[in-house]
Amino acid sequence: MLKATPKIEKQEIENAKGEKFSFNMVEVEGGHFTMGLNGQYDDEKPEHNVDLDSFFVAEYPVTQELYEFVIGTNPSGFFGKQRPVEQVDWYDALVFCNTLSKLSGFDSYYKIDKPKKDLNNENDQDGKKWLVEVNHGSKGYRLPTEAEWEYAARGGKYWQDGYEYSGSNKLEEVGWYDDNSHEETLIVGMKQANQLGLYDMSGNVYEWFWDWYDEEYYNNSAKKNPLGVERGMYRIVRGGSWYDYNYLCRVAYRSRYYPDNRSNLLGFRIFRS
Repeated sequence: MLKATPKIEKQEIENAKGEKFSFNMVEVEGGHFTMGLNGQYDDEKPEHNVDLDSFFVAEYPVTQELYEFVIGTNPSGFFGKQRPVEQVDWYDALVFCNTLSKLSGFDSYYKIDKPKKDLNNENDQDGKKWLVEVNHGSKGYRLPTEAEWEYAARGGKYWQDGYEYSGSNKLEEVGWYDDNSHEETLIVGMKQANQLGLYDMSGNVYEWFWDWYDEEYYNNSAKKNPLGVERGMYRIVRGGSWYDYNYLCRVAYRSRYYPDNRSNLLGFRIFRS
């Protein structure tokens, strides 16, 4: 298996108590790849070409230890410092990103106006519907786009290996899913990493994305740094979880949840431009 030797950026943060915490971000060199899969699932079609700028991605999903250090609470059902945080909705993930950005000396990536309702949110069951806009001048922490996540999960410029899962064609080598998880999340980083040194991108917990879900999106996707559709009812989640069958953990598989949904299947991973 070809492996990259990516740039690792160690980020150290300090809270109001003077306590310090560090984590690693991996640089993913931008490039060209084929997104999607011309298989049996309509929303994965058609395969299409995408060009992306470089970005950074955390080597692990956000752990409970990091989440509690930044936010001060731990909502997870399966408790363990090095397990991925879960029971977080899409809005929780955005608040975490902004808070972490401030601790790291970056401008917040998201402008969140809780009293105002997002007119692009078509989900009448969403109890929050906060208006969220992007601060395009920020280099702060954020959620990925679908294209960025799939490119990273496939191994960036090493994607030509064509693995079905992130780093292997054998899910048990790289991920926790229904056959090996014993019905719970597991400590991050215990399975094999993908070509970029990224762990747990298949299985363990689903990861929240910025993008709205649209079944027909791939038919009209922009070629350069696509951002998804402008409105919808669901936000994208991908990667599968400890609860899922193997086919739901494929790098091409697309799933979605209401933005205010919390579940022990749902976590997230941070990205940065």
